[in-house]
Amino acid sequence: MKRFPLLAVSAAALLAGGCTMIDPRALFAGAELTEVVLEQDEGWFVSDKILLVDVSGVIADQDGGGLLGGDFTCSPHYLRTVLRRAEQDPAIRAVVLRIDSPGGTVSASEVLARAVKSFRARTGLPVYAHIQSLGCSGGYYVAAACDEIHIQPAGLTGSIGVIAVLPAYAKLADKIGYEERVIKSGALKDLGSGMRDLTPEERAIFQALIDESYGQFLDWVLAGRPQVGDREQLKKLADGRIYTASQAKANRLVDEVCHLDESVAAVKEAAGVERAQVVTYSYALSADAN
Repeated sequence: MKRFPLLAVSAAALLAGGCTMIDPRALFAGAELTEVVLEQDEGWFVSDKILLVDVSGVIADQDGGGLLGGDFTCSPHYLRTVLRRAEQDPAIRAVVLRIDSPGGTVSASEVLARAVKSFRARTGLPVYAHIQSLGCSGGYYVAAACDEIHIQPAGLTGSIGVIAVLPAYAKLADKIGYEERVIKSGALKDLGSGMRDLTPEERAIFQALIDESYGQFLDWVLAGRPQVGDREQLKKLADGRIYTASQAKANRLVDEVCHLDESVAAVKEAAGVERAQVVTYSYALSADAN
């Protein structure tokens, strides 16, 4: 799938996305995933587990952030690592993806979504998405890979679409006296340069890329959410707008409007589990780390 800076997401939604739940210690040598028990049903010998996985922040191809601050990202590497760990534990009976993301790159969103779909196919375990504040654009792409999509009553979702943002800084360059001398192998090698306007041919090339990726986004949603309707019905919903929880439910973009504990209860029922621990995985430094 073609890569663009972001799947369709407004600047306001991006700023509201918050940081990911990836622990920055994962950037250190020797970091490894450890299980953390978040909640446990009452009774003796509760061995079944429901895994809670955070898909938060901007979805990107590589883990981001830094030791001195800044946003972290949710990457395909992170999610695949978590799901591989879950496959190795026969006590894991179901998974809930806790999504709080404004979107991300097309390629990373697609890889995350396919990792979820593949995990479901290999394990047969129920996987539910629970959208927190935001499950927009690439966040919704990932949610559509799940058995069901739930959303907080105050959550926002949708923003189904693709966007490429091309800065134009020629006027600024003129003011500060900056010039570029371009030597290129072909007429389109500097496609999208911010030092000049797009030609009609260049605009058509970018539009074709956007249209193809948008079509693939629609295909994915239709495959995962046939209850939304046919392609024409989906296109009416997929014009980039963001939906409230109640609007998303009315348009069948989500299955339930509920809180996280209700999603956990629902996925337990789907898994045929009466009592379980709710667990997550967190990065911790190994004893051998320097």
